[in-house]
Amino acid sequence: MMKKIREKIKYFDNYLFVPYIILCGVGVIMVYSASSINLSYGGIQTDSYLWKQLMFVIIGVLVLLTVCHLNPKWWANTKFLFISYGVLILLLGFALLFTNPINGARGWITLGPISIQPAEFCKLFLTMFMARLMTLREKGLEQGLIYSRSSKLKPYILVAVMLGLIIIAPDFGGFMINFMIVLIIATVSTNNGQLSYKKRTFAWSAVVIATLIVVQLLRLGNPLGGTKYAYMYSRFEAFFDPFSVADSSGKQLVNSYYAISNGGLFGLGLGNSIQKRGYLPAPYTDFILSVINEELGFIGAVVILGLLCFIIARIFLIGIRSKNTYNTLFCYGIGSYMLVQSCFNIGGVLGLLPITGVTLPFISYGGSSMLVLSLSVGMVMNISANQNRGTEIDITDKRI
Repeated sequence: MMKKIREKIKYFDNYLFVPYIILCGVGVIMVYSASSINLSYGGIQTDSYLWKQLMFVIIGVLVLLTVCHLNPKWWANTKFLFISYGVLILLLGFALLFTNPINGARGWITLGPISIQPAEFCKLFLTMFMARLMTLREKGLEQGLIYSRSSKLKPYILVAVMLGLIIIAPDFGGFMINFMIVLIIATVSTNNGQLSYKKRTFAWSAVVIATLIVVQLLRLGNPLGGTKYAYMYSRFEAFFDPFSVADSSGKQLVNSYYAISNGGLFGLGLGNSIQKRGYLPAPYTDFILSVINEELGFIGAVVILGLLCFIIARIFLIGIRSKNTYNTLFCYGIGSYMLVQSCFNIGGVLGLLPITGVTLPFISYGGSSMLVLSLSVGMVMNISANQNRGTEIDITDKRI
């Protein structure tokens, strides 16, 4: 028994685990700091979010420690992927049809004191799905197999259905992160080495041009009309000119600016944020970085973001070092997921991007986010341990 424990510790990736634990600990402290004063105003126990976030972190750590020692074939086989796909489609459909909107989107399923956000789990699923698909396609090309047009399109139809349910919710932030995961894995796959440089450039140019067209349409008004998408449009309206709508949709961004300005270089001190006292809406979720900057200052925020960047860079490095195509693409997908989500959150806080309602990884309050992030880190640590042992598994037995 002790020999097995020593062996597991020997191959344990502390370069991932230590910053992960530090960020989770900082998240628990900052969630408490950002939420307690507003809870007291409402006559609610001030440490309720503290204990919930701590519970999420403990569950996340246990999940990470379990997953990092499992056989990767548990989650990379075709049957598991299609069962997961069916469950997620049902959850997305249920949330869309039978739940009440939260922040303008029907993306949460409430089960007593717990809320599940299916779009969060889609990020991990699409990473696994696309990594396996691209790996098998590459093997097919290496073996001289020819895929018909229909078989090439079928997996992407499944992906399109999932993305469609997310954007219909409407969850713009969740849609963009999931879409970018699919696009990045499809682009970096060596299977796409069969595509010319011009075709890759055209694909990314089309995405950029489409984005610019949508932005220009949004400047002219709500192109979709109706009340369902009014909340989503209001976030773009606040992005274009937050001070003109400072009493409504621009309130979060304007108060975020004030918080960042108040913090300066060294901050006002832990617990001393002014903007969290009823000015900055829900400061413990999307805008927790504003509270961090106000209380810990620019230096504190940079240290925290530096740890987050270290985790992302480490995940990409593990992918680069891998001799297994699936593991490489999986790490690229997880790294891209965390990078894109971090950029959307930070960009929203700074007013560089529209507010998309996405959390800051490992820091913001949220059970679904913490569980998916912990699963993701645990799976990457599993890959890292197998690399160190020299026992990476080739998962290319069947097609998708």
